[in-house]
Amino acid sequence: MIYVVHHAVTLVLAAAAAWALLRGRWPLRAPRLALMLWHATAVSVVTGAIGLLLSIGLAPYGRGIAPALGALLAGGAAPLTGAHVAAVAAGLILVAVAVGVQAHSSWQLWRHRSRHRLLLRLVGRPDPHRRALLLDHPAAAAYYVPGPAGCVVVSTGAVDALTERELAAVLAHEHAHAHGHHHLALAPFQAARRALPIGPVVRAAAAVELLVEMCADDRAARHHGPAPLTTALRRFHQLGARPAPTGTIAAADTPIALRIARLGSAPRPIRRSVRWAVTLGALAVATTPASLYVLPTW
Repeated sequence: MIYVVHHAVTLVLAAAAAWALLRGRWPLRAPRLALMLWHATAVSVVTGAIGLLLSIGLAPYGRGIAPALGALLAGGAAPLTGAHVAAVAAGLILVAVAVGVQAHSSWQLWRHRSRHRLLLRLVGRPDPHRRALLLDHPAAAAYYVPGPAGCVVVSTGAVDALTERELAAVLAHEHAHAHGHHHLALAPFQAARRALPIGPVVRAAAAVELLVEMCADDRAARHHGPAPLTTALRRFHQLGARPAPTGTIAAADTPIALRIARLGSAPRPIRRSVRWAVTLGALAVATTPASLYVLPTW
C-alpha cells in the first residue's frame, strides 16, 4: 500500500508543478530551467501513472514493482484477484500505449521531414555564406528542418524583407534550434498532443514550444543583440508569415508579441541558488517514481 500512496502523491506533485509552470511568470526569466522542469514533470506523470496501476495490481506480493513483476513472471504464488490482474494489465497496456504513441509520432515526423528535405534538394539553393538553404518564395519564412541531414531554410521573401543584421539574427535563432536539438525536447509533448488533444496536454505542448523558441531567442540575442531579432520578428508578424511545414521549427510559429516584449524588457535572471533548488527539485520529481519501481518494501 505504501507504493500506491507514493505514486499517487507523485502524480499530485507533478500536477502541481505543471500548474505552476503554466500559471507562473518565472519561466519567461529562465526558459531552459522551465524546459527541464517540464520534462521532469512529464516523466513523473508517465512513470507515476504506470507505477500506480502496477503497485495496486501487485500489492499482494508485498514487494517493489520490479521484484513483484519478476515473481509474477516466474509463476510465484500470490492471492491475485480479478481486480489485481486488471490493474496489472492496465499498467502494462499503458506502457505499450506510451511507447507506441511516441514511436508512431516519431515515424510520422521522420516521414514529413524526409519528404520535405527531398523537396528542398530539388528547389532550394545552398547559401554557404549564410549557412542556409535559400528557397525562392515571396513569403517571408525561416525555419529549421531537424534530422541527421538537418538544415536551416530561408526564403527569398525573408531575405528581401530583412536587413542583413536582422537576417543574421533570425538565422542564428534557427541555428540555435539545431545546436540545442530542440526537436528532441519537443517530441514527447507533440506526440502526447496528437494522441490526447485535450486542454491540459495542448497547453503543456504549447508552453514547451514557446520555451524552446525563447531559448533560441536568447542564444541569438547573445550573439547579435535583442534589437535586430525583435525587429525581424515584428516584420514577420506584419507580413503574416505562414506556418512552417510539419516537423520543422520556425521562428514565427509561436506567440510573437510575447517574445518581442520579453526581448525588449530584458527580464531579471533568476538567482543561482533558486536555479539549483529548481534543478534538484526537477531531478527528484523525475527520479522518485522510477526509484519506487526497484525499492523493496520497508
